[in-house]
Amino acid sequence: MAKILIVDDDIQTTSLLESLVKINGHQPTSVNLSRLAIEVADTIKPDLILLDIMMEGVNGIELCKIIKSDSGLKKVPVIMVSALDDIGSKRDSFNAGAMDFITKPIRPNDFSERIQSALSL
Repeated sequence: MAKILIVDDDIQTTSLLESLVKINGHQPTSVNLSRLAIEVADTIKPDLILLDIMMEGVNGIELCKIIKSDSGLKKVPVIMVSALDDIGSKRDSFNAGAMDFITKPIRPNDFSERIQSALSL
């Protein structure tokens, strides 16, 4: 069972992602404030991090850069999960260190496959 950190300021989205993570046999932990994400990640030592892009305060792209510069977290795979579907957002996400990009609305089968792929690296 993998530990998956979900960072999204929308509570409905975190609830949905938690359900999908549990269905796949993993342990979710959600954070609705991006400024708390690093502290929680340092505590739970996740195997995977799911990040929204559009969040109040530190956005997901900046948070991904912070994660990838943290010696204890830089090897943790990050998947961006966003309603944004433009090439610039995807490019910025990958340049920040994300290994994948899932567009909302989430398709459960696709989500499961992408999670398993990220965890098998």
